[in-house]
Formats: sequence, C-alpha cells, structure tokens
Amino acid sequence: MYGLTLKPAYDLPELLNETGISIGEREWRVISILGAYGGLTNGHVAAALKTDAATVSRAVKVLKSLAFVDTLNSKKDRRKVLIYLTQLGADFYDKITPKRIETGQMIDDCFTHEELSTLHHLLNKLDRHLQHMENELEDEWE
Repeated sequence: MYGLTLKPAYDLPELLNETGISIGEREWRVISILGAYGGLTNGHVAAALKTDAATVSRAVKVLKSLAFVDTLNSKKDRRKVLIYLTQLGADFYDKITPKRIETGQMIDDCFTHEELSTLHHLLNKLDRHLQHMENELEDEWE
C-alpha cells in the first residue's frame, strides 16, 4: 500500500512529552477542539472528534485534574455539561498549536493548491462513504 511514515519535526507524543505535562493524544484532541471552537458539550466534542462520549469524559477527568478545563452544568438538563478551557488550558493550547500548524504546513508544501483541494475533496468523499457504510452495517436499524 503506502508507506506514509515520516516522523514530523513536531511529533505529537514527543511534543506533549517535552512540555513536562503528562497528557496523551486523547487529552490533546479535546484541548484542540475546545481551543478551536470554544466551550462545547460532551456530545459535541465527541461528534467533532468522531469518538464516543465516554472517551471524552475520561479525557475531561484528566484535564480537570490538571486545571486545563472546567465544566458548567445546564440549568435545564443536569445531564448536559459545557466543557471549556481554563486560562491554563488556553495557554497550553497556544503553546502547542503553532508547532502543530507548522508541521501541517510542512506536509502540505509538497502539494500545489489544486492538488490540496482535490485531496481534501477525496478525503471528505471517503469520510462520507465510510460513515454511510458504518450506518449500514449497524444492527440497530429495522
């Protein structure tokens, strides 16, 4: 198939390890979504990351222990929780994100604008197709 095994200049696990703060990729993904979109519910974070709410809850527990995120409970529905970055979490996001963007740009540099556009179109098409297949294969539909 394809051997896409370049070790980027800013490998995420290495980059997170260099900060001296013990978080994994799961926690970083939650931070990155909250940093990009602001406060979101657990369900919205899970949907954005294409993961389940339990995975997000585990990450939030770790991030709360580090004071990187905090939560607010809904007055209307106590099951709904708004998750948002604290100042410490926002500072961490601001520290890591430029290096992640730089890595992405280094990777994108091998493509022309037209090639990148085509690549994004094809990846979105593949993502929609895989989502459709996943829905079709689930047993819960009658």
